[in-house]
Amino acid sequence: MPKPKIDPIRARNLGNDYARWLLQEQRERTPANGKLFAQRHTTGGRRFHGFTHAQICSIIGIDPHN
Repeated sequence: MPKPKIDPIRARNLGNDYARWLLQEQRERTPANGKLFAQRHTTGGRRFHGFTHAQICSIIGIDPHN
């Protein structure tokens, strides 16, 4: 079964929310902060903008396994 494609509009909205969160928290764009963002927004198996923790990490450009 083919892997479903990521919706570009939802991915853009997720990226915008990540940038807004960085500004509000006064943080820099680093892999650690990206992982923290994904972790805080997907606690308990919850989805954020319809994405899982691993998908969020890949969209914002970090490795979800480190």
